[in-house]
Amino acid sequence: MKRIILIVGLLLSISSIITPSLHAAVYEASTLHNAVARSETVLDLFFERWERIQNMELYFDWYGKINWVQGFQINTINQGTGNKQAVDMRLVRAYGSITVNIPVLGGYEGEDMKKRLKYGTGAYRSIEDPEGKEKKDEGWFKPKNLIIGFTATGFHYGLTREGTISRGSAGTETFTDYKYTQFFDDVFAASILYRPYFHIHAGMILNQQFEPRDDGTMSYSDPTERSTRYFVASNLLSFLNLNATTRKDELEALAVGIIVNELVGFANKKLGRAFPQLSITYKRLNLFNDELYDPVWVDSALQSNGLPKSSDMPDSEKNQAMLHTLSAGLKGFWGNHFYVDLLAEAQKPSEDLVSRITKSDINYAIWRDLRALAGWNIFGSSLQDGQFLLVALGMSRYWDPAIPVHRDSGSGYYVYGGIFQMEGRMFLGSVPLGMEVRISHNYSPELRRMVETVDKWVYEGSLTVSF
Repeated sequence: MKRIILIVGLLLSISSIITPSLHAAVYEASTLHNAVARSETVLDLFFERWERIQNMELYFDWYGKINWVQGFQINTINQGTGNKQAVDMRLVRAYGSITVNIPVLGGYEGEDMKKRLKYGTGAYRSIEDPEGKEKKDEGWFKPKNLIIGFTATGFHYGLTREGTISRGSAGTETFTDYKYTQFFDDVFAASILYRPYFHIHAGMILNQQFEPRDDGTMSYSDPTERSTRYFVASNLLSFLNLNATTRKDELEALAVGIIVNELVGFANKKLGRAFPQLSITYKRLNLFNDELYDPVWVDSALQSNGLPKSSDMPDSEKNQAMLHTLSAGLKGFWGNHFYVDLLAEAQKPSEDLVSRITKSDINYAIWRDLRALAGWNIFGSSLQDGQFLLVALGMSRYWDPAIPVHRDSGSGYYVYGGIFQMEGRMFLGSVPLGMEVRISHNYSPELRRMVETVDKWVYEGSLTVSF
C-alpha cells in the first residue's frame, strides 16, 4: 500500500500538480504542514461520506473528488525583514474513498437501490411501508441487520513548480519539477453497524510527507515524515455521536454530538422526520503546538529564559493549546424541493495566544464559522425515489488566526465568502450515480480544510458510484 488505494491513483493520474521551494528563513503559517489539522480534514470527509452511506443503506460506495485552486499562492512572512512575500504555485487536491459493507445478519430492504430508497428508513424514504401502513417498532432484540464494513480513504495535496528552459534557436522547453513537499493523508477503517441501535468505526490515520530530491524529482518509497493516529467514532441509538483521535497515548481530538431529530423520534417519529437534521456538537482539538507552521505562539512569545520563541527551540519550551468549539447545524431537504445547510460554530482556546505577526495577544473571536446555504431540487418528487438535481447558493463568515498571513488584501482575521454548487443523483439501471460541481471563494468549509486558499477561487468536481 504505497499510496492510498486505486481510487486516489486514478484521480492523481488525471491531475497536473505544481509548487516551488521556499527559503528556510521564511515563516509559513500552513495547513499543509499541520498534520493535526489535516487529520481533522480527512476524518471530516470520512464522516461526511459515511453519513450518505448509512442514509442510503449502501453495500458498496466509490467516491472520487478533484479540487483545484486558481492562482494559488502561499503568502509568507520573512522573519528577518518582517515583510510579506508571495510564492506562486498551482495546487490540485485529490480525494478518493471506497467502502464495502457485508451483511452478517439480515440485510437492507429492497432488491435494488430504487426500492431501498423508497420504502425503508433512510433519509429519502417514506415512513410507511408499500401497503401504506405505518411501520412498527421491531423491538430491542430484533435488530434490522448486522453489517460489517471496510473503508479506505485518501487525500493528496499535490504541489509542483512549472518553468521554461531556453534552447536557443530550438526554442523553449517547458518543465515541471517537484520543488515542494507532497502530502498524503490516508484513513483505513473497519465498521460495525447493528442497526438501529449502534454503529462504530475504528481505524488509523496515516500522515506522510515526501521531500523532493536535489534534482527536483520525487520518490514515494521513503517519506521524510510519517505520523500515525488512531480514531474511534461511535453512535448510540442513532442520536448520540462520540468520536476520539489519539496519537502517542495522547487524546488529540474529541467530539460529542447529539442528533436532535433522532432524539425527538423516540417520542414521535413523524415529528422527528418533519424537518432537516438538526445536530449539536462539541469538539476539542489540540490545534496549537508552538510549531513553525502555527500562526500563533501559545501563552507567550518568549521562552522561559526570556529569549524569543523560534523554530529551533527545544521541545521542552513548546506549549500546547486546545481549541474548544460548540456548533449547531441544520442540514437536509425540507419537503421535496427545498434544501438547507446552516451552521453556527462558537470557539474558545484553552490558553492565551500571541500573533506571530504583531507579537501581541489575539482577541479570539467568539464565532469561528457562520454559514448558510439554500438550494432547490429541480426534480421535485423524484427525491422520494432517490433522484434529485440540486442547485444551491451559499455564503459564510470564517475566522482564523492564519488568515492575515495568507490573504491578498486587508489584515483582519475573518473573511466573507460564497459558493455555487450543483449536485445530482440518477439511476443507471438500479445503480445510483452521483455527481457534484462546486465553485467557491472564501467559503468556510474550504478554508477549514486549507486556510491558504483565502482570497482564491476554488473549483471542485466529484463522482460517486454506489449500490
